Amino acid sequence: MRMTSLRLRDFRGYKQVLLTPPEGVTVLVGENGAGKTNLLEAVHLCCVGRSHRTSNDREMIRKDQETAAVQLTVERRDGRHEVGVRLFENARRRKIVYVNGKTAPRMGELMGHATCVIFSPEDLALVKDGPQVRRRFLDMLLSQHQKAYFYALQTYMNALKQRNALLKLGDLRQLPTWDEQLAAAAAPVVRLRRDACQQLNARAAVHYLYIGGREDEPFAMKYCGGLANSEDPAADMLKGLAACREEDVRRQTTCFGPHRDDVDLMLRGEALKAFGSQGQMRTAALSMKLAAFDLLEAAQGEPPLLLLDDVLSELDPDRRRRLIARIGRAQALLTCTDENDFIGARPACVLRVENGELKD
Repeated sequence: MRMTSLRLRDFRGYKQVLLTPPEGVTVLVGENGAGKTNLLEAVHLCCVGRSHRTSNDREMIRKDQETAAVQLTVERRDGRHEVGVRLFENARRRKIVYVNGKTAPRMGELMGHATCVIFSPEDLALVKDGPQVRRRFLDMLLSQHQKAYFYALQTYMNALKQRNALLKLGDLRQLPTWDEQLAAAAAPVVRLRRDACQQLNARAAVHYLYIGGREDEPFAMKYCGGLANSEDPAADMLKGLAACREEDVRRQTTCFGPHRDDVDLMLRGEALKAFGSQGQMRTAALSMKLAAFDLLEAAQGEPPLLLLDDVLSELDPDRRRRLIARIGRAQALLTCTDENDFIGARPACVLRVENGELKD
């Protein structure tokens, strides 16, 4: 997959900009706050319909503007794909998604046309923060990997919202109906997450060994939760909901299901979060993202776009060299504040970002 153009209008600090990167690595150099990350954010928005930095779409609209638009064009093995997103300052207006020049009726239609994997210093949260961060990692990956997963997760979350609303109202008469719907929706979510975790685990272990360079530090990922080992997730979900009914009523929320699941990250058989060093955690996060890259490449028969946001400066020279060797086959956008940060990356193009403008 190759990005041929990225257009922004009134997005973050950019009034209007066009980026046409060549094949290989394009380096974006600039001071902190110059707008480098905003370009990567725009690509991510076009790939999955949301920012990797904020859940508030209005934050992406340039100050004093009512709307913002981004458009990404990529060339793939099956031809040209053009996707775009338009955002609105008015909270009552929903964002609009465009696919190949036409308005898409559903957000899910955006998925799979352009795919990306983003690396950033915040990736440490994959290891250090709570389960919701690791669930989001799986959800974003699988939504790009399989459009059906996006719709399955959407169905589950809508049913969960309705069930929680009933619990808050104290209306238990309709709970059995929503239990059935929630259980049916949970099954594909669990199966796809579990399968993805198994594939990610094998790939991430190899990447960790390569980047970390130590054979005595085996890394492992394991999907865990109430249904992680279930042969019949729908039936077992119903049993779990029944067992937790009293607690659900007391807490006015659903306490059992894949919305509570996690991914255990282990190093030498111990919890990485509890016993890992900063360097080990960073290597693990990089390995997880590289495994996600592999999974997307295997699924679509071509590498996804790579977005590296000020990552190389966080690595020692050996880990930097090994990471660059791993990603050399993909088109990449790489941001940094110092030209010394990308030594070894062999960029095809270097652009300076200043005050919402790109300069050669």
